Amino acid sequence: MVDWDVAVATGARLVKSGPQIDPAEARQAVADLRTYAGQAHRYVADFSGLVAPTEGSSVAVIDRPGWIKANAAGFRTVLEPLIEKLQERRTSSSPVGDAIGSKVTGAQTGTLLAFLASKVLGQYELFPPYGEEPSERPGRLLLVAPNIVSAEREMGVDSRDFRLWVCLHEETHRVQFGAVPWLRDHMMGEIRDFVAATDVDPAALAARSARSSTGSRR
Repeated sequence: MVDWDVAVATGARLVKSGPQIDPAEARQAVADLRTYAGQAHRYVADFSGLVAPTEGSSVAVIDRPGWIKANAAGFRTVLEPLIEKLQERRTSSSPVGDAIGSKVTGAQTGTLLAFLASKVLGQYELFPPYGEEPSERPGRLLLVAPNIVSAEREMGVDSRDFRLWVCLHEETHRVQFGAVPWLRDHMMGEIRDFVAATDVDPAALAARSARSSTGSRR
């Protein structure tokens, strides 16, 4: 019901690349973020007293298309149980209609991801790629370099302080989940239970989609 390859391709095509920056400055920004992420780990551990294992975890300094790709995988992990439930309740289907519908939904998802990709400074990657359990892959820190550079320019702040602050913020989230080993699996379980308890009516969703596409409102 969602073509995730179309979602990623659409998002990457629609998103703007980010601020103009020369190669040397770009390399420095990436190096700074990696350095400050390491410092943030020590600062958060010393201040909080919480110990979050770093084995297997990583820091990814990425661009906007990289963020789109990572979050499409996370969205799929969260939404796939709901999509499977919708498919089970469908009363009819057409291979051609299904193919077209999945590409339309993928394009819509990609448009949303393109919008969000220009706003996010960083995140803790809570949800693993589709098909993997949280325990199989520790969450990564994702730092979106173009957005961080854009924000610090817009606000006129010291780049060192701002980049370190972003790293501290995201490292805090990593420690929240990493220092309590069961918490990430528990949250995924809660989401799955919520989906399982959701009463889904494919016909009603189709009608709402049709109204939205024609611009009608309730």
